Amino acid sequence: MDASAVYFLISELFMAVTCGTLFLINIGALSPTTPWTGVPIFSVLGAEVAILFSILSLTNQTKKSWFILSMLIIGLITTLLEASRGEIELRVNILLISICLTSIFTLNYLVCKFRLPPSLQNNQFMKWFTWFELGMVGYGVMRILGYFAPAPIRPLNTPSTLALVIFSYFVVIGTFRYISYIGLRISWVNPINPTQNPLNKSLVNAIEEKDQLLRGLIASNRVIGISALASSLAHQLSQPLTTIALRADTTRRDLEGATQDPKVLSSLDDISTQSSKLAELIKNLRRLFGSSEYRFLPLNLQKIIEEIIEIVQPSLDAKKITLIKDYHCNPMVIGDSIQLQQVFINILNNAIDSLEQNDTQTKEIQISITKRDKFAIVEFKDNGGGFDQKSVPTIFELYKTTKRDGLGVGLWLSKTIIEQHHGSISAQNDELGHAVLTLEVPLSDSQDHEP
Repeated sequence: MDASAVYFLISELFMAVTCGTLFLINIGALSPTTPWTGVPIFSVLGAEVAILFSILSLTNQTKKSWFILSMLIIGLITTLLEASRGEIELRVNILLISICLTSIFTLNYLVCKFRLPPSLQNNQFMKWFTWFELGMVGYGVMRILGYFAPAPIRPLNTPSTLALVIFSYFVVIGTFRYISYIGLRISWVNPINPTQNPLNKSLVNAIEEKDQLLRGLIASNRVIGISALASSLAHQLSQPLTTIALRADTTRRDLEGATQDPKVLSSLDDISTQSSKLAELIKNLRRLFGSSEYRFLPLNLQKIIEEIIEIVQPSLDAKKITLIKDYHCNPMVIGDSIQLQQVFINILNNAIDSLEQNDTQTKEIQISITKRDKFAIVEFKDNGGGFDQKSVPTIFELYKTTKRDGLGVGLWLSKTIIEQHHGSISAQNDELGHAVLTLEVPLSDSQDHEP
């Protein structure tokens, strides 16, 4: 079993201890005093913490030491609650337990709702699990409000009718939450680190076959992109080649006249500079079209965007398109540089095509980089005709295209690559009707480089 399954098993074992202890106390097999009354408190709190670690382990490598520390803290809280049992009113003791439990319920819900990658959040079973977790928050709130009930809300001795209703609600919600988790384990596999288990082995095999097909599509899309880049490449190479030729002629004439002329050295320096520029360009293109495997590493986002801009700049100049760069930060992200560059070049080529078909006299593309929470935000905006509102909901679907000669693969592939990076991509029109594509890419743990 993977870490997530282990933590969830621990949670179920804790709940079994909770139910078993309460049963033994109620039938008189155990004394309803310390330390036995502390066992269900510790185990029910531990069960919810284990669920939290189980969910986090689906996409992140959580450290066992943090779980052990959490258990120690829960043990300390339980000890303090038990030590105060004879010193404070029973209602207050139950209220404190309910507040601790509700806090963990709320934390679990917030993690499920806001801290999971889109590929996991969009899973139907994960959505159900999140709603049932919110139901657990509701149970906790009822326990807190039970402080004002005529009789204490507790599962010991002879529970009141209200207590039976509340605990029945807890059992039902907990059962459906468990079923949702089983459905999640069957239907979702981490795309970054697929793990086989008896529940999703067939699904993992299917995903591996899909990934092979996807890699083939990526390679095919690169081949298609080569034709679109051919004119840009010719422009980009012609300038340094022309300079090299001119400087070479100058050097030859100077050598014929005077070998000590300092212009000779200057020409040679220019030749070296332009040659290096040409070699770097060829290197970038070779990297862009020469890799088909994912390698997730810390990357300088600005740098990989600038490399793509250098490639498409001749097309921008030829079509009189102004590129505006609005960089508010220079973040480090975690990802595969080749795949991310493929996304950026797809988006820029789409923007160029859109502007070319538009009659706007002043043609502009704006690229902005910002940060929000744990994501770098890259926004591509052009002042063309914008997106057709009817096509926006399906713009990222495979084979959906508005171009006459389009294949409907570029944006779908871009969305797939970004989701493989645990990010997201969205399309919309701004208030002026201009097309805006927004990408979210997870930040690296490395230190950001501010401009």
